Amino acid sequence: MNTLSLYQHLFREPSPADKLKLFQTLFDSNEINPDLALALLKIVHSELSSEEGDGSSYRHYAQIIEALRYHKMDMLRHIVETWKAGPPARDPEWLSDGKIK
Repeated sequence: MNTLSLYQHLFREPSPADKLKLFQTLFDSNEINPDLALALLKIVHSELSSEEGDGSSYRHYAQIIEALRYHKMDMLRHIVETWKAGPPARDPEWLSDGKIK
């Protein structure tokens, strides 16, 4: 791999499939918390809804939801309740107008 293609690979925009792989890695290593899970799932859901996603990304998304339902039902409940509640009244201290401080 030449330097230009390496650079392009490292600094490309991650796809929904990339984000799902990250979620899966964090889930498998038990390093995901409900807030991070919610953020990643909302981003992927939005991208899959607005873009023409491939079938494998949709399947992987469904498998992740099923794994949460089976292995971490409390986390899934928290995600669903928070998602339904909408955005918080004020940003957390590390977030300002949708951007990380």
